[in-house]
Amino acid sequence: MLISHFYRCLLFFCLSMSVFTGIRGEVKPQAKKIVILAGAKSHPAGFHEYIKSARLVKAMLEKNGRGKFAVEIFYDWPDDETALDHADAIVCISDGRDGHLFRDASFLVPERVPVIARQMKRGCGLVTFHFSTFAPDIYGDQVLQWSGGYFDWQDEKGQRNWYSAILNSDTEVIPATPSHPVCRGVKPFKINEEFYYNIRFPDNRAGWSPVLTVPALNSDKPDGNVVAWAIERKDGSRGFGTTMGHHFANWENDDFRKLVLNGIVWAAGSEVPAGGVNAPFYDDRTVTELLFGKRRKALILTGDNIEAHEWPKTTAALQHLFEDQSPFHIDISTGIEDLGQYSLSDYDLLILNYCNWNHPQPLSDPAKQSFTDYLSSGGGLLILHFSNGAFHSSLPNASATDWPEYRKICRRVWDHSANSAHDAYGIFTVNIRSRSHSITKGVKDFVTTDELYYNQKGSEPIDTLLSARSKDTGKDEPLAWAYQYGNGRVFQTVLGHNAQSYTSDGFRRVLLQAAGWASRKKK
Repeated sequence: MLISHFYRCLLFFCLSMSVFTGIRGEVKPQAKKIVILAGAKSHPAGFHEYIKSARLVKAMLEKNGRGKFAVEIFYDWPDDETALDHADAIVCISDGRDGHLFRDASFLVPERVPVIARQMKRGCGLVTFHFSTFAPDIYGDQVLQWSGGYFDWQDEKGQRNWYSAILNSDTEVIPATPSHPVCRGVKPFKINEEFYYNIRFPDNRAGWSPVLTVPALNSDKPDGNVVAWAIERKDGSRGFGTTMGHHFANWENDDFRKLVLNGIVWAAGSEVPAGGVNAPFYDDRTVTELLFGKRRKALILTGDNIEAHEWPKTTAALQHLFEDQSPFHIDISTGIEDLGQYSLSDYDLLILNYCNWNHPQPLSDPAKQSFTDYLSSGGGLLILHFSNGAFHSSLPNASATDWPEYRKICRRVWDHSANSAHDAYGIFTVNIRSRSHSITKGVKDFVTTDELYYNQKGSEPIDTLLSARSKDTGKDEPLAWAYQYGNGRVFQTVLGHNAQSYTSDGFRRVLLQAAGWASRKKK
């Protein structure tokens, strides 16, 4: 028994040592976790591109970081705040509040400040970028400790009366502390930028360093021409901030890109390479492929509709359909003005799942122009179900949003002042009317559960692709058609009432093939 016990112990010891040795030989440093809080768009295309910037940073760090960085993006704020608990650095790329204008930076919403305070207390780094450097004075002392500086827009009474300032200029910027790790590999460079300056910095400059200055600013404030800075806190954790980043195109500047990546890496507690963080600029299509494994992108425009149309559920159904069974990555916009704020040229396809039923504000002229320009230049569009009721004078709560041009973009519209209507929601058979079109090729007649629209209004010609016999009218009613607007291809269907409607295999195939046709690519 004693001998048996001895050999068992010896065997256990040998196995343990072999496992330990194997593990020791394969151990790799744990990747630094960087969380980016990306805000919603509020400026025209090309400016304040928070989501695009966040995705670009993720692609650059993960592709070129050799496994040293794991970047997670949350749009505004994580639903589960524990996602922040193991972050080595939190990067805020969002709006900031300027008096009553815009909104607080993502991390400065009152109920979120204590959450960020806990992350800072445990040693997490913080990075603020361009507009997110704006902060109300109530949080000023905390932000000074966390990231080392902020744009001060308040006076002593809390009113909008800037201590800080803004200047748009195409000028030279210079590394202010060349020996600082954030400045590694960064040379003086010229850049066209919306510079925020006269930033509020700590009175006690222990651990604080200027990183980038702009001589042309000619400020009379202490360090007033500093537009990037770094702070090492007493516990060794770090913060970095820059007021630059207004133009998305500036990411193509090698020195600007290196400076920001250096700052993020340093704030995360990582060693900045001797020559700085080297990463190429990736265009949007490459970023989409690197992050999502897809070369194509579509944008669903939604966020409003009649109460009976559950746009969150139908949008989710569309997203799952296209991301699971097509070459498209899907972005979702819940603000229709994004038509004028997103770079629509980034998208191969727009999908309209929207009706401004209770949204009386007219679509802005820039949004209209951007939308029509996109289509005229060859962009693709899918118009689904009650999206044909948008921007119409007959809308009960939004008649002032009438947009006549939309009747050319959308060839059959729901007119409340006429007799547009639909059969009761239920099951019916959809018939293929044109089997030679690429949208319907190979699709057989199918059964769906939906609303069957009829008496839709419009004078522009259509070639019906799908139809169904209406119980109300006793006629075969057109349900889908395809055509061109300028050089753009448009597919319109009045099917798609709810999530159940998108479970029909036939309808799903039609949508996938319509997306390929409208975007001029095969599925």
